[in-house]
Amino acid sequence: MNKLNNIKRSLFALVMCLSLTLCGCGSNEQKEDAAASSAETQQSEDVSAEEVMIDYGDAESFEAALNEGKKLEGKVVRFIAGEFHPQSKLGYNVWAGEHLNFVSSRNPDIKEGDTVTVKTTTIENMAGSWVINYEKVENAVITDDTVTYSKPKETTAATTTAKPKTTATTTAKKDVSVSAMLLAYGADGNVMGKSFDDIVLTAGQNNFFRYSFEGDISSANIQANAQAKKDSFMTGERNAVEMVQYNQTGDDLYITFKQNVDEIDYFAKFKLLFYKDDKIVDTEDEYFSTCVENLNGNGATDVAKIWAYGTDYDRIEYIFEP
Repeated sequence: MNKLNNIKRSLFALVMCLSLTLCGCGSNEQKEDAAASSAETQQSEDVSAEEVMIDYGDAESFEAALNEGKKLEGKVVRFIAGEFHPQSKLGYNVWAGEHLNFVSSRNPDIKEGDTVTVKTTTIENMAGSWVINYEKVENAVITDDTVTYSKPKETTAATTTAKPKTTATTTAKKDVSVSAMLLAYGADGNVMGKSFDDIVLTAGQNNFFRYSFEGDISSANIQANAQAKKDSFMTGERNAVEMVQYNQTGDDLYITFKQNVDEIDYFAKFKLLFYKDDKIVDTEDEYFSTCVENLNGNGATDVAKIWAYGTDYDRIEYIFEP
């Protein structure tokens, strides 16, 4: 009998050991499955983070697309930060390209010269400048689909100093801001391109729309469909700055300005039309805030320096845009 009891006890102990072993194996397998699942999730998250594609690889290509009228909210853009203005009317303002303002209500911790990648949230054209709200993007990558600016190829062949037609002039009947859609029509009547521009007009004075199209539209007929709108809250006082004189020394054009009001709006700019034999051969537009430093009160004067290399002109028309 004792022998039988001993055998039963041994069998019971063996069964218990096997049960514990199997439980342990099941626990290890569950841990391994959980670890594998966690690793797969982490890998998926890492891949997702790495798959943020940069749509525009520089400020130039992004600005050109905006000027062509493309809707670019939600696009990812990489650019080199220009001047940083932490106390602008728009908030923390990072300049880029010619007329790009990347604005934020919080300090973005960006310095001039930094390479920055952002995703645009809202885009608005104000007085000819693009105001872009954004959020920073990490782990963005350049792909084959990323658009970048292509500089014209250099050539040693003789070239003309005349610039391609990129303007449409207008004379204002009253003080008004205007938003224009410009269409390029070919000789066959088909649309070759579409562009947009906003300008501020002053009664009795000239101004011009600037347009940008893809491809050669030198032979196209440009038609502008303009719509009047209220001045932006950014628009300052008209006729605030006059051009006193200009002269060219070497490749540089020097323009003397005189301020006629107590304060100039931050986004006030001057626009120039270069003429040769009464034909427009070039244009220029710059913000006073970036070209002069001493226009700081009524009666103040200062000189702007503009690079005019290769421009063959015989007169200049000055336009003040508030």
